[in-house]
Amino acid sequence: MQGMSFKSSPVKQSYGPQYVDIGGKEVYPSLKGSKMSISGGKGIKPLSTFTLAPGISVGKFNFGGKYKGGTTKSKTGGPTGKLFTGGTATFSTGSGDRVYTPGFKGSISGEYGTTKQLGKGKKTTGYSGRVSLGIGRSGSGIYQGCPGGKCGENLLGYNIKAFGEHGSKGSYNPGTRVGLSGRVGPVIGEGSYNIKTKKPEFKVGVTIPINK
Repeated sequence: MQGMSFKSSPVKQSYGPQYVDIGGKEVYPSLKGSKMSISGGKGIKPLSTFTLAPGISVGKFNFGGKYKGGTTKSKTGGPTGKLFTGGTATFSTGSGDRVYTPGFKGSISGEYGTTKQLGKGKKTTGYSGRVSLGIGRSGSGIYQGCPGGKCGENLLGYNIKAFGEHGSKGSYNPGTRVGLSGRVGPVIGEGSYNIKTKKPEFKVGVTIPINK
């Protein structure tokens, strides 16, 4: 049985994280999916949300805890919203982290935990899952050196994905939806059809990823 050791990724030596070698597997600390955003839509008041997802990445798999919430104004003008505490797992596939050129991206993710309704004290427990397929690139900041031969070039990241998701009755987002989501830089948008209510849902907003 191989032991445990701490190493630095040779590919990401200048700016990448340390990893732990466990049984020949590179295990990285991860905040994948962590972000803050503000969004709204037709008939929807502006909603501020946050997601914190500390965990680990092993190859194409990511495992971790998740703490997320959203707040908006109630009909009486006071704050209302909900908080989720639980665990999550994601399997990602595709052409990797394309900084400058678009590539295929896909993922299957799921979460399980407890949702608390703010102001009501009500707690429910449930699960949800999401499958998405699309294309995109991560974009770049001004890195040291000249990755890809494009020294100092700053490109916006973007993606467009088709998705399907389902949440149980006690989950953070109950119901079944299919739709399209997209991002250009910090601007996000999503349009979906709720199979249970038989109504379309739309939202647009801005987001700031915490894990980049």
